Amino acid sequence: MDVLQIKRLTNYLEFFQNDRSAFFTESKGWRIESPEVSQFRKELYDTEFLLVYDWVQWITENDEFKNVNNNVQDKIRDADLETLRKLMTSYIRGDRFNEGLFIDVILKGHVTEILLRLQELINE
Repeated sequence: MDVLQIKRLTNYLEFFQNDRSAFFTESKGWRIESPEVSQFRKELYDTEFLLVYDWVQWITENDEFKNVNNNVQDKIRDADLETLRKLMTSYIRGDRFNEGLFIDVILKGHVTEILLRLQELINE
């Protein structure tokens, strides 16, 4: 990953930090990602931020991240690039099996925290 690829992701920080941003709409009881969230998800793939690895084993070994209700801000703030990539990959892959997981981690601020940490890493 290079700085330009990471900046493509951190460009979404303002959107995720804005209290007025609509991350999803509801239709017949289902959450549908907003176009901005869908575009961010695409950027994760296009920048190759997401990793191919055994994410189920990793999330099991890193139990503090497994429950999205856990307060993981401090862990994210101290995370290295690889951990951030693994965590985001776990959220995206986990959403396939637990629909709405990605929206939940957005609403809980985890995605914002990851982007803030990425911004901090490229400024070091």
